[in-house]
Amino acid sequence: MRIDPTEVARLINAGQAPPPDWIPQIGALTALQRLILTRSRIGDVAPLAALTQLQHLHLSFTAVHDVAPLAELTELESCFLTGSLVEDIAPLAGLLRLERLDLGDTRVSDASPLAGLHMLQSLDLSNTLVRDIAPLSGLRDLQYLDLTNTPLADVSPLAALHNLRWLILRGTPAAASPPSLPHCQIITRAQLPRRRQASRG
Repeated sequence: MRIDPTEVARLINAGQAPPPDWIPQIGALTALQRLILTRSRIGDVAPLAALTQLQHLHLSFTAVHDVAPLAELTELESCFLTGSLVEDIAPLAGLLRLERLDLGDTRVSDASPLAGLHMLQSLDLSNTLVRDIAPLSGLRDLQYLDLTNTPLADVSPLAALHNLRWLILRGTPAAASPPSLPHCQIITRAQLPRRRQASRG
């Protein structure tokens, strides 16, 4: 099936994913700035590597495992991978424009590739295997960090993050003795900050 760019734009603006048989050809739409493939049947993101103007990418609840092709998308400002099969996020280390990254409910265990993403303002690592957040200690623009249900016990690396406003520690060992962080709301129980109650991308 040949891609209809007008129809793709309509679907994206309506918050819908394009038909699955369009995905292999979607790399031809090089002017795309926003792409929503949430809950689609995409597994291979290689066709997206050509979308170098992309700023917002939604791949939540998909079978995506290998994110290496996303390394080419250096204009990305937000990337949603919640509920995907991602484990290795090293290819994301060069996406220096990222302001929001959602990795919740994935198999990610190593946060070190995020150390250089200094423009990050919102980071979701909930329900992952991350236990060391020392790599996040230099993310001075970070305002929101969700660590729900991770094996994290030590949050002392966050002490230098003076712009942090929301820290979610529900279900973590660290919740038993939460840190004192000025100007930061620390969530250790079931309540959610209002701005994040909307469904994830």
